[in-house]
Amino acid sequence: MAILGIGIDIVEIARMHDAVHKADRFMTNTFTDTERAYCDTFADASTHYAGTFAAKEAVRKATGELSRSFRDIEIIRNEHGKPEVWTDGTKRTTLHVSITHTEKDASAIAILES
Repeated sequence: MAILGIGIDIVEIARMHDAVHKADRFMTNTFTDTERAYCDTFADASTHYAGTFAAKEAVRKATGELSRSFRDIEIIRNEHGKPEVWTDGTKRTTLHVSITHTEKDASAIAILES
């Protein structure tokens, strides 16, 4: 197994809060129904949207697919809460992602392996 790519991203939660509450088109074009359902279960959904967005961007960077649509990359939490990467309805077992956040920022890293 070899590492083929690494991506990292950071998102200001306050900026995502504005997008969540003001930009319905952004939400529709960026997040899948499954992602929205997950994030909306939290009192402060903006933190989870920011983390999910950071994960999607980290995946784009790790794979080198910067033109790929955000909706084509889905971050689904498994039964243990671990985020997993799905594309085209298939779990990407060679892509690993981790998400973290503070009060102000959410960040994610993605690793693509062979």
